[in-house]
Amino acid sequence: MIKFKEMIIALLIIILISILILNHKNLLKLVYPIYYEDIIVEEAKKNDLDPYLIISVIYVESKFRTKATSPKGARGLMQVMPKTGKWISTVFGYKDFSPEDLYEPKINISFGSWYLKELIGRFDNLYTVLAAYNGGEGNVKRWLEEGVWDGSYENVEDIPFGETRDYVARVIRTLLRYKYIYE
Repeated sequence: MIKFKEMIIALLIIILISILILNHKNLLKLVYPIYYEDIIVEEAKKNDLDPYLIISVIYVESKFRTKATSPKGARGLMQVMPKTGKWISTVFGYKDFSPEDLYEPKINISFGSWYLKELIGRFDNLYTVLAAYNGGEGNVKRWLEEGVWDGSYENVEDIPFGETRDYVARVIRTLLRYKYIYE
């Protein structure tokens, strides 16, 4: 015979599991948050990008930490390299660009989104775009030309740089998760 106390505990567990199942997307939003949504949506529209792509790149690159800095020197939310930031600033007509500006969310998201759009114009698919964003445009062009990688997600393991291989897979997984949670 089940004791009353054990029955109450079992009932509470069933209620808790029911709540988790019914509200699992709300719980996932704690793990996959969205910050700077206004800026992201604005830049997505301006650059004809999926806002969830921008969000996913930010999540993988910096986990939404504005002061994130990579060992190689990439800065801010979308981890823009100072050299790339300088180039984009000249395209945008900024006169007094400083690498410190890349820690400003509006500037970083604007530059990173614009750069994603540029890469989309140069490569055939999202996988090659992401590989170029992380591993360098020249490297990806060389891998494709030499047949090292065919640019497909199915063959992402052929990417010579382990970091870039992992990056492409992580951004795609994160993109799918964000779309599942928020759409």
